[in-house]
Amino acid sequence: MNADVARESNAGEQTRQKILDAAEALIIEHGFAETSLRAIAEKADVNLAATHYHFGSKQGLLAAVFHRRLEPVKEARLAALTRLEQNNEHLKVADILRAFFVPFYDADDSDLMDILPGLISRIYAEPPAISRPMLQEEFSEVISRFVAALGKACPGIPPNEMNWRFHFMIGSMLQLARFQIPIGQTSEAGSLKEGLDRLVAFTAAGIEQGDSR
Repeated sequence: MNADVARESNAGEQTRQKILDAAEALIIEHGFAETSLRAIAEKADVNLAATHYHFGSKQGLLAAVFHRRLEPVKEARLAALTRLEQNNEHLKVADILRAFFVPFYDADDSDLMDILPGLISRIYAEPPAISRPMLQEEFSEVISRFVAALGKACPGIPPNEMNWRFHFMIGSMLQLARFQIPIGQTSEAGSLKEGLDRLVAFTAAGIEQGDSR
């Protein structure tokens, strides 16, 4: 790659990241429906054509915003589960859950926990025609791997039932991300670690309940 091509490539990536940053901030603040591509271009200080060039459509841009934040978490989750499966003949439910939860709360990006819960809340608030394909694209591999691992750890739970329990477990995880202490509790000292320990215990009890082993 010659110097001119390299500079052009770097400039294009910088523009792409500026658009993603602007879109993310506006979507979290206003929601997807109320955020226009023109507003995103103005905030990013780029021309409107650049948003179409890099992302194709408004929905394509939303998917890219979501993917940028979720992909590192996804890879960390899958790596953690792979390590568990390689090192343990019989997996424990609590260990599987920690492999799923910890990368979400312990991302390398220190700002992620200020951004991701709000972004996910906005995605979940969108009509299913918009949100479900995006959620399916981002989470299907992770959910399939983790539900299968939990099924092996709890062979007495039917697969369909395990899917429902995992579905409710994700809701609990997002609740802790948005609100790290219960209503009525004022001290936040050590709240996330304590909340994570309690979340693992709570969701493990729900997932294991009725296992006929």
